[in-house]
Amino acid sequence: MKNRTRLGYLLLTLATALLPALLDAQRSASETEVRQIVTFLFQPGRAAEASAIYQRQLRPIYADVPTLRRFRAYHEAESPEPLDLVVVSSYDGMAGMDSANSALRREARTGKSAFAIYGTIGALSQSHHDQFIEMMPSLSDSVSSTATLTVFQYIRVAPGMHLDFEAGLRDVRKSEKDAQLYDWSETGRVLVGDGWDYVRIFGIRTLADWHRYQRFALGPMMLPRFIRTVAARKTIILRHDPQLSVR
Repeated sequence: MKNRTRLGYLLLTLATALLPALLDAQRSASETEVRQIVTFLFQPGRAAEASAIYQRQLRPIYADVPTLRRFRAYHEAESPEPLDLVVVSSYDGMAGMDSANSALRREARTGKSAFAIYGTIGALSQSHHDQFIEMMPSLSDSVSSTATLTVFQYIRVAPGMHLDFEAGLRDVRKSEKDAQLYDWSETGRVLVGDGWDYVRIFGIRTLADWHRYQRFALGPMMLPRFIRTVAARKTIILRHDPQLSVR
């Protein structure tokens, strides 16, 4: 009888631990938010010109795209790599992105398509790269507008450690929130990216908040959980540009 009770307890514990991941997996593509993250480095002295094109020409076009959930743009606050502009567009799955691309190819009210305007943006650029992430609702908060800085932390996990990383993150997030280390956080799995597996996004108010978070990350609550699972990190800190926001 004791063995049955112990077995039942173990099965219940396992089901409780796996439930958030199963709920994420069961969401259809039409219900799961996918974000495209495009990072630009412009030619010297051309960043302001490119941002103006986004504000005056591209923003009105994106506002007319019905399958777009939202559009956000950011400029560098602190970054280990050179960048001028990061734009993030959100859709209901990759299917929503397919529909949006069809709309962006069509001629807009201004007489040009968004794709044609991107040709002009490209001529001003030194380089750019695209990444796509699928958001994980069970590891994400509702985003508030109180944060003044947004941290994008790219994470590469050790081979075969994805489930262990996600399980550890579910536990750690409670400790992070109890310590009030940020205003909010989100997590996404990378669908297309240059070697990264996850992106964690944090809303913070000051650089000192991020310093405090880093000290916490090296403490006994976090380091033992991630030292085996995390192979590499890259962190950039950005400032939101409200003039380029849609929805």
